Amino acid sequence: MSSSETHFAAGLAGKTCLVTGGAGGLGKAVTAAFLDAGANVIICDSNAKRVESTLAELGTSRGGRGGNGGSLTGVTADITDRAQVQNLFDDMAGRFGTLDVLVNNAAVMDRFDPVGDVELDLWDKVVAVNLTAPLQLSKLAVRSMLSKPEPAGCIINIASGAATAGWLAGTAYTASKHGLVGLTKSTAAFYGPKGIRCNALMIGVIGGTHLSEAFRDGCHKEGRQKLGEIFSGVRPQPCKVDDVAGICLSLASGPGWGTVNGALIAVDNGWTSVVG
Repeated sequence: MSSSETHFAAGLAGKTCLVTGGAGGLGKAVTAAFLDAGANVIICDSNAKRVESTLAELGTSRGGRGGNGGSLTGVTADITDRAQVQNLFDDMAGRFGTLDVLVNNAAVMDRFDPVGDVELDLWDKVVAVNLTAPLQLSKLAVRSMLSKPEPAGCIINIASGAATAGWLAGTAYTASKHGLVGLTKSTAAFYGPKGIRCNALMIGVIGGTHLSEAFRDGCHKEGRQKLGEIFSGVRPQPCKVDDVAGICLSLASGPGWGTVNGALIAVDNGWTSVVG
């Protein structure tokens, strides 16, 4: 075992981590990484079948690195329902006590609609999942983290290149991820001195996700075409979910990462440094 792996195991062993959207794609990879580090992981997902499948695949418990046994708990819940989120935290507190790490991973995509064409129902749905839900989850998370004898915790917001650019998605998704960046900075600035860090990963193109499901009902032709033109000029190199999960692990408990707070970390193989 390397020294860094030992640090992860020691740092997260027995810690409580909540991963939203944790039953598929990136969320499942993050869940597996935290389990291997010995954490008690709670996954929250709206898809009951995926929750069951993930529990079956990863097991209700498994030995972490160095023999640290992480535990996995699956919860089917709608994170846009305030009562369900409150119940999630109440149940989690009853079983594990205080929260140590929150990964706001769950998100929904829009259909590349520009502001002139966006449907308000779609806007409301995207903002509810991508921004309002992380707000409530973060609110309850910091309260839990502050209740410790020595307050501490880590919040990781999964953002996107669309959080700083205007050409990677439609109006709803772009605005929601820009808002998530604001939430990240505000949380980091206020709670950093209290022992709670908050950072955002600006994810580029990533494989192994369920993004295609967002376009089952079609998408805005011109909006999608604009993105295609950019991709054809500078083709992005996809990131692997396991690599992104490793970054989450580092942010949560990696050597030297305790000084990183309020950061917007580009995870895109340098793509946005080229296209701006």
